[in-house]
Amino acid sequence: MFLLTTAAAPPAPVVVERDFAAQFARHGVQGSFLLFDAPAGQYVAYNPRRCRQRFLPASTFKIPNTLIGLQTGALPDTAEICRWDGVTRSFPQWNQDMTYARALRVSCVPCYRQLARRIGVARYWQWLPRLGYPGMVITPATLDTFWLGGRSRISQFEQVAFLRRLQAETLPVEVRHQRAVKQLLLLKKTPEYALYGKSGWRFRSAHNPDNGWLVGWVERPDGRRAYFALNVEPLPGPPNDDQFLASRRAVTEAILQELGWL
Repeated sequence: MFLLTTAAAPPAPVVVERDFAAQFARHGVQGSFLLFDAPAGQYVAYNPRRCRQRFLPASTFKIPNTLIGLQTGALPDTAEICRWDGVTRSFPQWNQDMTYARALRVSCVPCYRQLARRIGVARYWQWLPRLGYPGMVITPATLDTFWLGGRSRISQFEQVAFLRRLQAETLPVEVRHQRAVKQLLLLKKTPEYALYGKSGWRFRSAHNPDNGWLVGWVERPDGRRAYFALNVEPLPGPPNDDQFLASRRAVTEAILQELGWL
């Protein structure tokens, strides 16, 4: 008789709860923050239950969108020019021709809607499971908006898991494409650290408040890394778009400083 045995699954990383409410309140927002401390092999979470809640990815989806575009050839390279369609929008930086490298950095929604139509539903269905990017609901009717509205959802834990694979260049995408996208995510570099990230903003509607993201990672010169995902909503009161947009990076950097990463 042969006994088939399997190795035990590794234990799930520990989740350490921390209170960062003051950093959120200082910038007029509420929400949750998740960090994976790679050297310690554990998570640090503020509002961990909410970190498991799923939200629309908004412009954080530009990360997998760019990777899929490059891998499938729908986007030949990030120097490709996205032509302005002549429609004047409320974000002046969108009202011009630009490369897709710049489109990612300024979160140009019209450019990425064009790219989505090039990629097509079938290739999203094929590639998103390969990338391990869950929760996207894509139909022909929502092809160029599914990350902005509708039923698509992703959690902070899922965002961090995806970013860890991108940073390690272990996604099933050519390494040169992963490196190209990583380079576009660099927000700040100093002798002490390099900060990578991508923001997102799901604009408020009659039934939902603004919802904002900042996801990314920080690298130290000694090779230590931490991966993070912030999700915020405004505190009750009249909307203040400038404060809300600035809050994502301000809260993230304040927490990273408190944890000794910046």
